[in-house]
Amino acid sequence: MNLSSRAALLSRAEDKLSCIPTQQPRAEAEFLLAAALGLTRTRMLAFSSEPVSEEDEKKFWSFIAQKERGLPVAYITGETDFCGLTLRCDARALAPRPETEELAQYCANLFERGADPNILDLCTGSGCIALALAAKFPRGYITAADISPEALCLASENARLTKLQERVQFLQSDLFENVSGTFDLIVSNPPYIAAGELPALSPEVQSEPRLALDGGADGLDIIRRIAAVAADYLNPQGTLALEIGAGQADAVCALFDAARWEGGVKKDFAGVRRFVFARLK
Repeated sequence: MNLSSRAALLSRAEDKLSCIPTQQPRAEAEFLLAAALGLTRTRMLAFSSEPVSEEDEKKFWSFIAQKERGLPVAYITGETDFCGLTLRCDARALAPRPETEELAQYCANLFERGADPNILDLCTGSGCIALALAAKFPRGYITAADISPEALCLASENARLTKLQERVQFLQSDLFENVSGTFDLIVSNPPYIAAGELPALSPEVQSEPRLALDGGADGLDIIRRIAAVAADYLNPQGTLALEIGAGQADAVCALFDAARWEGGVKKDFAGVRRFVFARLK
């Protein structure tokens, strides 16, 4: 039997994925083949002429079929990398995005190395931000809250997987409902997609939990609730950091009273005004 090479499979898979709504058909094919082979993407590409066994090829095409049905790559492989951590990923929470990784990095830069910040991660989902900051600040105290028990279960699994379970407290809470105390930083990647836009989203996004996507009529319902009371949970000169949708920056900034707050907007790598940082004066 003539076995196909990795390069040949990637070429065929790229052609198939190019026919569906996906922005990076080649990269996604590479991630899926690496997962099917149990290799890193780099190692898989370094030996692209190697033949692929019949069993591994079958597994790869099953992955491609799932991608064609609209599942995110991270759901198919069951894991994703985030700020140097390998996290479990499935339909219980959003698949972490590169933009959210940027948010975590911006937040880490707010504190000096060796600091012991008290941090609250609202709408924690998979726990990605909370765990990234826990890894960055071994002396910090991190609370991760979410309304979804399924998401919290996944986040707890990720804490054990990354051996950070002693460093993060998980809390089921509708935003601040069950939160007590004050924090140096409150960070959140809340639902911010307008409800009317959800049906037009890609099948990949629609396969993710609606609870983590739906931000109400204009996408700002959850953000308004956070901004309205965040000051009561921040230490003096504490910071609120939010990931927001494209085109929402001005509306979100308008939620903060200039007499009480200062801050601004940061762009993501694509140049989108993606993050709002508001600091108590």
